[in-house]
Amino acid sequence: MLKQSLTYALASIAEEGIGNADRLFQQRFGWDVRELRVLRLVRDTPGITFTALARLTRFERSLTSRILTRMIKAGLIERVGVEGDGRQYTFVMTAAGERLCAEADPLSLEMEAMMLAPLTEAQRESFEAMMDTVLAWVTGGYRERILERFPEAGAPKVRRTPAAAD
Repeated sequence: MLKQSLTYALASIAEEGIGNADRLFQQRFGWDVRELRVLRLVRDTPGITFTALARLTRFERSLTSRILTRMIKAGLIERVGVEGDGRQYTFVMTAAGERLCAEADPLSLEMEAMMLAPLTEAQRESFEAMMDTVLAWVTGGYRERILERFPEAGAPKVRRTPAAAD
């Protein structure tokens, strides 16, 4: 039997952590993890464009748009027109958005600390350093290396159809 793959292990960790956080955030604040990710990105990058936000969240553009619309209607984010270009908008956080982040951030930090609780301080520091290194590689030159080695990885997805019955 093959040892569990890295991507499967990372996905399992993320799914478990996100699932637990999602339930808590929904119950306590009425917003899910993805929505709070958008809010935090707007907070951390005032004046962010929709394109940059969609890229950073790694969500589908339509999902990012729906989240922004709900947050604007709730008064957590404001859409600001770009001077000289009526088609361009950026996003900034409102005071209500700041208050929500101030309430949600400690819960996020507590849950992450609980997830890393089995590690010693030295292990935690090493793990975080390794994660930073791998993340920098994956968001940097990794894709180009994959395409060099496996050019077909850049081709559009092909959907398999069920085999025809004999």
